[in-house]
Amino acid sequence: MQKAILWVLGLIIIVGGWYLFTTEPNNSPESSQVAGEQANGAVVDVTGGEIQSAENAEATVEVSPVVPATVITYTDTGFVPSSVTIKKGQTVRWENNSGSSVWPASAVHPTHSIYPQKSASDCLGSSFDSCRGLAKGESWDFAFNSVGEWRFHDHLHASKTGVVNVTE
Repeated sequence: MQKAILWVLGLIIIVGGWYLFTTEPNNSPESSQVAGEQANGAVVDVTGGEIQSAENAEATVEVSPVVPATVITYTDTGFVPSSVTIKKGQTVRWENNSGSSVWPASAVHPTHSIYPQKSASDCLGSSFDSCRGLAKGESWDFAFNSVGEWRFHDHLHASKTGVVNVTE
């Protein structure tokens, strides 16, 4: 009897863990509101707005929307669009919608170290590198913190190229 109870408990734990790891979090607009944070008797607007008095503490504060990434799709014919212009600090997302893998990386091939941002986890000499091929349906995001014209290519098919123009 004890073995049966332990077996059922183990099954519940496994199913519960599977559910937690396979369900997506609720990102509805209602969950994007916060009640604010109290600081010395006042409510601070976490979006950078004004400080409210304690009498207005019931009011909710809307969180500023996140600027969506500029999307570059990789198709069987190459990058679409092949050229984008963004502001410094914005993100570009490369999405693979082709029949093969794509490896977005800083150009010019074979040099990959032109983009100035560097870190210990870089591969091929640049932070601007997905560091692996992306299968169909996968994506990779990169935030551009340096102004300039940043060329990229598919490391697996070096003739497929594009450019990200980053402005102030």
